Amino acid sequence: AVAANALPPIQNDDEGPFELLRAREFVEGAIAAEAAGQAKAEHIDRLDEVLGRMKASDHPSESTIGIDRDFHTSVAGILGNAVLVRFIGEMFDQRFNPYFVRLSSYFENPQSWQAAIDEHVAVRNAIAAGDPAAAKAAMQEHLQLSQRRFSPNFGEDWESPVK
Repeated sequence: AVAANALPPIQNDDEGPFELLRAREFVEGAIAAEAAGQAKAEHIDRLDEVLGRMKASDHPSESTIGIDRDFHTSVAGILGNAVLVRFIGEMFDQRFNPYFVRLSSYFENPQSWQAAIDEHVAVRNAIAAGDPAAAKAAMQEHLQLSQRRFSPNFGEDWESPVK
């Protein structure tokens, strides 16, 4: 039951992939920075395992999206907080709305997959180096570049609000 003085939940059916990527850029950048200060050898091994699966996969396919998700949730997992892992997974899963799927069909190809792998490697390397600023920057750049890969197909001018 909802208390009589409780505010109604905020609903926004106009959320789109660009808003989602901007939100992910902010949240995942902060998580990557924190992860750089907490990562242990087993965390880096996990990131390397996921990156190995990415490199061995042909994209696009249903399995590659899951591997991409594993990378992002594995970064969050470094913090040892199940809520953050679930939250990042749920944000990632928003890419399965009809608009995002339509966008993906235009821009995802073997070249975009290789670019994502290279960007993930930069995130991994910054985390492994224990460099919070570089990890944050690498994650934000990855999500910015993801957004730029979408934008040319839909004529959207894009500028990241995240600094």
